[in-house]
Amino acid sequence: MSIIKCPECRGQVSTMAGTCPNCGIKISGQLRTCPECGSYCLISQEVCPECGHSLLLPQGEEKEVSPRGDLEGAAPRGESEGAIPTRRKRGKRKWKWGCLTGAVVCLVLFGIGFYYYNMYRMQQKEQADYERLADVTNPEFYQQFLIDYPESRHCDEIRERMLVLQEEAKEWEQLQKGITRASVSRFMQNHPGSLRQRICEDMLDSIDWHEAQAIGSEEAVTDYLAKHPSGRYVTEAAEKKNTLLLTKVTPEECAMIRGTLEAFFSKAIANQDSVAAREAIPDTTMSFCGNKKANAETIVQYAREKMAKDVIGLHYAIEQQMHVHKETLPDGNTGFAVEVKLQETISRSDTSQPTSNIYRVTALLNQEQKIVRLNIIKD
Repeated sequence: MSIIKCPECRGQVSTMAGTCPNCGIKISGQLRTCPECGSYCLISQEVCPECGHSLLLPQGEEKEVSPRGDLEGAAPRGESEGAIPTRRKRGKRKWKWGCLTGAVVCLVLFGIGFYYYNMYRMQQKEQADYERLADVTNPEFYQQFLIDYPESRHCDEIRERMLVLQEEAKEWEQLQKGITRASVSRFMQNHPGSLRQRICEDMLDSIDWHEAQAIGSEEAVTDYLAKHPSGRYVTEAAEKKNTLLLTKVTPEECAMIRGTLEAFFSKAIANQDSVAAREAIPDTTMSFCGNKKANAETIVQYAREKMAKDVIGLHYAIEQQMHVHKETLPDGNTGFAVEVKLQETISRSDTSQPTSNIYRVTALLNQEQKIVRLNIIKD
């Protein structure tokens, strides 16, 4: 039996009393303890009169009544009222320890999560740096990767690639001192998988185009296009080829030009034939050996001056190799520019005198195969 405060009037009453002697409220079999503060309350009360805690039970839950008439959870018989605050303090300590334990667990979980997140970020950065090296030829970047990621699974591969690039860099430095088609081709053969492959192809492209331009023939340009169908100078080469085709001289045209020049030297010059000279030049005057207003008589006079007293005859032969290309004339029409060597043989009565000369002849003929300009220079 315990003396408690009456849940109704707050007067003192025994837990075994049938009713409260002060207010008459039924006590025996009608008590239960507050789960919050541990004080006695009536079963019919919905709120603890001591702490105000709600005493409503969840739906379907019932409190069992002890055999002596008290609710389960009431203070054992013989337990004094002073034991209730002690139980309350013990509950608060457990709550504090629970909160502290939860906080520690949260911190540990946060630390583990942060560690794995940081590891993930480092792996992502390592993979990005590794992939970035795919387009790098400088060995120093590979060395830096080995320093930054000494435990990387790519270390063996990176180290091997770095050694290859170091040897390649030495040979590349030597190549820069003298770039030729042979040296570039040799570098490409020694390093077939090099990242400098594209640079080498560009070098060969430029070298071959420069050579094709220097030669200037249709065959040279065609050869460049065959070697570099996607080269940097393809457009320029195609235009050059079209121009050369338009200016290309046919074998028939070359034969007619040769015939005109042979007739001019063998008749107009060798025989001082004014009719032949007139047939070889246009109706207007021509440029002949520096004279911009030369005519048939000018040509014959030039030939007569070559006939010294001991000269019996002049004989001319045009060499087989003759360079001819088409050229735009001052009047806008297309003509033929010619360069050829001429051999002059002189028949003399005085055999001690020179009997032959070699001349370089440059001429310009119009579409009618008439000579509009001709220069004769002793070679």
